[in-house]
Amino acid sequence: MKKVLVLVAAAVGAAYARRKVEQQRSEKDLHAATSRMGTSGSSAGSAGGAWAAATDRPS
Repeated sequence: MKKVLVLVAAAVGAAYARRKVEQQRSEKDLHAATSRMGTSGSSAGSAGGAWAAATDRPS
């Protein structure tokens, strides 16, 4: 019985951790998108390039 409870607790903890990581990633992406919208001119292109280089994502 204890083993089952430990497995259930581990599964719940893993699901919670995964949800928190996804939430933080979403907040990071949202922050990056809003900060790019706030810039204009050539700095917007360089900021997008820096973001893409840092995350390996195309801008």
